[in-house]
Amino acid sequence: MSKNEIKPTGEFYGRLQDAYDYFNRQLFDGALPHCLITVQREKNTMGFFSAARWSNDGKRDVHEIALNPAYFARRKVIEVFQTLVHEQCHAWQHEFGNPSRTGYHNREWSEKMESIGLMPSATGEPGGGKIGQKMSDYPIEGGRFKQACITLITTGYQFNWIDRRIAWQHEEESESESAAEPLAEAPASVATPATTSAESVLNLSMASLIPNFEHQLISPADSKARSKTKYYCPGCGVNVWGKPGLSILCEDCGQSFVSL
Repeated sequence: MSKNEIKPTGEFYGRLQDAYDYFNRQLFDGALPHCLITVQREKNTMGFFSAARWSNDGKRDVHEIALNPAYFARRKVIEVFQTLVHEQCHAWQHEFGNPSRTGYHNREWSEKMESIGLMPSATGEPGGGKIGQKMSDYPIEGGRFKQACITLITTGYQFNWIDRRIAWQHEEESESESAAEPLAEAPASVATPATTSAESVLNLSMASLIPNFEHQLISPADSKARSKTKYYCPGCGVNVWGKPGLSILCEDCGQSFVSL
């Protein structure tokens, strides 16, 4: 296939839709409505749910589930699935339950999460609070969610497109998120999900499943450096700050500024 025949938008969003449909069937009996899935680099969160956010000519409103692609590469496969299903539980509650204020995880939502095999936890670990404004979760061993993930991986499911500019560990942790970890290395024998156990694949990072993947780790300091560049006039020694790539001429001495 030539580069012109590759359609990354369709491939990427198609895989997200496939996962949404699969977990809808396996964990929600196919009861969830179709949502509009987006990817957004929202600060300090792996995903969020927004009720009735989109409209089709004012005739039909649909919910939005947003996922943050900056986390995909460094996170374990199962953690990306957790984020999606976490938000699907919000969709379920808005359709069939009684949601609390925006962003709050109440007892009804918490009980639904447990029923499908995800344990709510404010810390992302056993013993954490099960209700609250910020809430993470972890898979229940032998639960429906983990079993569904294993079955999905055995079909060869994986993302073909990963954001190369990977988010640094953030100062704060938010909904659907536990502490960031280094990229998990795939064992030398792992070429595809079929070459190792499905459960082992779930604990690998998304990036480790893509051959020859090269990432660019983005730290807060890197981000700030990219937004502004320091320029120096070699004639009179004046310093100025501006966008990268500027061509600046010093009016006092007539020399061009040099970027530092």
